[in-house]
Amino acid sequence: MNEIEKEKNDMDQKKLNQGNIYRIRLEESLDRSFADWLGEITIIPQENGETLLIGQFADQAALRGLLNQLWNLNFTLVSFERLEYEHDK
Repeated sequence: MNEIEKEKNDMDQKKLNQGNIYRIRLEESLDRSFADWLGEITIIPQENGETLLIGQFADQAALRGLLNQLWNLNFTLVSFERLEYEHDK
């Protein structure tokens, strides 16, 4: 089981059934010291120096707030994806 699948299973076990879960890939390396600033978002450093952020957002405004903060800190967004879960179907 890779890290992303493990994160998905962990989130499923916590029965997160409100909002949507997103995976955001940043070009920069983001260390775990940002964990407090990011709150409930999981930081997964990648071997290529990029960083994956996985987190749940109650609504589009909450998601936009995080994206605005990343923009203000000059992080480069490489990809952005809404993850599909059984409760979405």
